[in-house]
Amino acid sequence: MATTTNAEWNVKTMIQEISIKNFLSFKDKMTFSFVADPSNFREETQVVEVAKGVRLLRFAALYGANASGKSNFLKAVYFITEFLFRVVNSKDEKTGVIPFLLDDNTRNENSEFDIVFYVNDKRFHYYLVVNTEKVVAEKLTLGNAEKEVFARVLDNNNSKIRFNVELSQIAKETIEINCLPNMSVFAAYRRVNVTIPELQMVVDYFGNFMPNITTNKDVYLYAANVLKESANANLKQTVLSDLHQADFNINDFSFTVENGEIKDKYYIKINNGEAKTYIMPGFLQSNGTHRYIGLDVILHQLLEKQSFLIADELENAIHPDLFEKFVYDFLTAKNNHSQLILTTHYSGLMETVNNMIRLDSIHFVEKHDDGLSELYSITDFDDLEKYNKDFTIYKGYREGRFGAVADIAY
Repeated sequence: MATTTNAEWNVKTMIQEISIKNFLSFKDKMTFSFVADPSNFREETQVVEVAKGVRLLRFAALYGANASGKSNFLKAVYFITEFLFRVVNSKDEKTGVIPFLLDDNTRNENSEFDIVFYVNDKRFHYYLVVNTEKVVAEKLTLGNAEKEVFARVLDNNNSKIRFNVELSQIAKETIEINCLPNMSVFAAYRRVNVTIPELQMVVDYFGNFMPNITTNKDVYLYAANVLKESANANLKQTVLSDLHQADFNINDFSFTVENGEIKDKYYIKINNGEAKTYIMPGFLQSNGTHRYIGLDVILHQLLEKQSFLIADELENAIHPDLFEKFVYDFLTAKNNHSQLILTTHYSGLMETVNNMIRLDSIHFVEKHDDGLSELYSITDFDDLEKYNKDFTIYKGYREGRFGAVADIAY
């Protein structure tokens, strides 16, 4: 898979950390960090200095047993980014948040989210407290000094928003009127004809995120919608070239999408004494073929857009070598600050630590007997220097030294 870069790469826009509390299986506050450790391994492609002394990673892999909470973490991240823009038609609509339900107290308590990120080298901190019915508190700050951009509280079921930016009283009141108790300030802001530079920067950044991609159908449908556009003819040729490199005998393909259903055709070139091309319907192609095309499109889009993607078990249905190639092509893209969080069961990726991926890119999710999930980094362990060519990180994980493995008795 060839890589794509963006001439605007020097506009550094990235996430530093995400914290969640009381959401699905995450009862206690857990913080996921993209902050890089002091290692200079693959520094030029996998680490971006977004501000002086702030070095952030582009990639993270989450490991854990089935039902450990890996997907729940991705759902938490998706909830934040989706809720920012979610417009409701009635104050009676649910917010969509799901608290930790295996506790008599937390099931009735608020959920909390924090996200620290950089947009055009400026540090933002967004804080959200929400329950199933309404937003309880919301705040956006700017800079290391946490200068308040806006703060919102709930007063007698009415949202009260305090802005600390230049804004007319009429504009403030218009946003407040449009901000129902069960939607964000950003969603209300997008409904009014007002421009607030600090809010617009955040809206533009999160609006550029890649969509939530989970199932094989999601991946393939996304690719079909991209490739059906005539403006993406160059991307189509790139994907076809990548297919040949991956040893597929597909000479061409065509996609249309009607009401969410894909109409696809493949042109297969066979050489059995004479070169001949056969046309085959898409349903006769394997899930692996569909998945590979989807991942290849996602890769090029992700790198071109300088964006952010969360993805659940991308390795499904494709050969491990192709999955590693996907990760490799993402990680070796120069002059790029796109970020990718993926969950995976493919422990073979750990064998590439200190060869392809950085050690601080490895994270774990483990579920305890009380049903709550714990999120932690491999760098939380203080004896990593003992792992070498003879006893690798991969072997250590397989033996359960980092936890987050299936408890199976043979």
